[in-house]
Amino acid sequence: MSMDTNQQVLEKLKTDLAQAGTMPLYLCFNESVRHALETGILQDGDFLPSERQFTEILGISRITVRKALARLEEDGHIGRSRGYGTFIKKATDARLAYSLAGVKGFSREVMLQGRKPDTLWISRDQVPASALIASKLAITENTPVYMLKRIHYIDTRPMSVAVSYVIMDAIRDVGEIGVSLYDYFGRNNIELGALQSRVSAAMSDAETLQALQLKEAMPLLIIKQTLFDGQNRPIEYSESFCRSDMYEFVSED
Repeated sequence: MSMDTNQQVLEKLKTDLAQAGTMPLYLCFNESVRHALETGILQDGDFLPSERQFTEILGISRITVRKALARLEEDGHIGRSRGYGTFIKKATDARLAYSLAGVKGFSREVMLQGRKPDTLWISRDQVPASALIASKLAITENTPVYMLKRIHYIDTRPMSVAVSYVIMDAIRDVGEIGVSLYDYFGRNNIELGALQSRVSAAMSDAETLQALQLKEAMPLLIIKQTLFDGQNRPIEYSESFCRSDMYEFVSED
């Protein structure tokens, strides 16, 4: 970062923090730096001032600075190197562009964008279908279904919590499902047909907050999908709770 850029960032932060109103200072700091990235004031590879400089020049506590920088690091906008300092990282891959137009699944979407998917399984249980699940899967209430709950990761970072309800005859051995449920269907010659999707939003609850390693509550994008097989029979109904700052949904390729 040049001295001119350094000064621009500090002046911008001074102005934005003075207008913070009721917004916590660390969030205002965070948003100010994000805006500096979006407007080109900060570029990939630029080094930020030290925590001490931020504290002394802006007149804010080191705790505030550390909370703001931790959030920026968590969201992939900055990196830290011992002996060098805090620097701006490319954010071109910060969000996952998730298509609602085709049947790919989370893992395939991630791999197509050159990134690494992973799954942490929470549970793989048989449960009686509730009235809602029965209606989604066109089965009788209390019919046994598989309830699959897992956390989706990108590049070791938790992105969403997914809960799927799958009809029994679509899964031969639940223990054989790996990172991708859709890949499991493919390996077992289950032809996939249409996918119906609906997206809404809600605030994160305590359980999701912990699963996604979030320090504070934030809005989540909730994607509800019904997957049909080649004979137009519903085989899976899922609800995914996705970080709103890390996903963007597109409806066509």
